[in-house]
Amino acid sequence: MFKIAQSNALGASPCHQCASLSCPTCGTGDWKHVRRVRGASISQCGRCGLLATTDFLVGNATTDGLYETSLEHYEEYGDRYLPRRIPAFERVISSLERFRRTGRLLEVGCSYGDFLEVARRAGWRADGIEISSYACQVARSKGFEVHSGELEGLALNRNSYDVIAMWDVIEHLRDPGEIVQRCKELLAPGGALVARTPNADALERRGGLPGLAYRQLAYPANTREHVFHFTPKSLSQLLKAQGFERVETDDYGGWEERVISGGSAPVRMGRYLIMRYAWLRRWPYEFVVTAMKV
Repeated sequence: MFKIAQSNALGASPCHQCASLSCPTCGTGDWKHVRRVRGASISQCGRCGLLATTDFLVGNATTDGLYETSLEHYEEYGDRYLPRRIPAFERVISSLERFRRTGRLLEVGCSYGDFLEVARRAGWRADGIEISSYACQVARSKGFEVHSGELEGLALNRNSYDVIAMWDVIEHLRDPGEIVQRCKELLAPGGALVARTPNADALERRGGLPGLAYRQLAYPANTREHVFHFTPKSLSQLLKAQGFERVETDDYGGWEERVISGGSAPVRMGRYLIMRYAWLRRWPYEFVVTAMKV
């Protein structure tokens, strides 16, 4: 039986619950509650140290229906998020030229097709996979072939892509090991899986009150929606465990790539100040990992 021991130190009553998810990196289920971030209980694998959101581990939360979008979300994304995402897309796409053979690229979780547009401008034949019906519609309107559904349920040809990309996806997966293995099957020899995710080193206690504000008020956002919280080390371990033999990490995190979210101007200003301070202190933000299939 997999157990989660939840400490009473943060105001929760001591309890033990059966974990429904094992650690995707080391395969064990020895989870222990370690802290709360943005109202979410975070547990840690006792063997390898991977962090996870406790509600997903014990079956109290699910990702079903969580990522359906709408016109309102599309407009907000284009206004607040996309201008910060495009610099990252353009920086990474140039690094993928070394893997080009057939020119085929697949993005898992392609959302509205913005990275696909950057890839197309760079000469890639870019296709996508997306679970949101509205996002599929938007991406298809831009001329892309987008498969509706989840990767593991689609009939795609093995060894057929030079690059598979996942932007802000892997932290949402209940079984990231299965998806990584499926990506490896679809990649041609010499191809690469590239993924970006929040850097879970940002969840570590640091910096007194500014550090507390960074963790609890500014970053990482949407902690409750993230099943697992990866560091460059833990995600590299997962990729290598699934058979990728060469793994590179990039934690650049320049200011032009940092997103300032918030529903009102005062909230955004507060987060801007916190994020600016964190950037000056070089605190962890996001990272990109590139794993090569030999």
